[in-house]
Amino acid sequence: MPLNTTPSLRSGYLPDELANTDLRTEYAHLREELESLLSEPDKDFQRIDALVDQLELVQLAFKEQHGIKGNNPNE
Repeated sequence: MPLNTTPSLRSGYLPDELANTDLRTEYAHLREELESLLSEPDKDFQRIDALVDQLELVQLAFKEQHGIKGNNPNE
């Protein structure tokens, strides 16, 4: 398991149990799961939508940990 050097911060975007999660690993895992679902012939759109929502929350939490707000990298 890789060492997580990202400072542990409580995020307003993720539930408490994911507060100390390695967000890069979590994001990669969710992306793999999403790609797998999208490659299936019969799409589970409800699960796909849920994964997209989870990916957004992980991305926002990652940005929050690094002091980035919004979509402007100059903020």
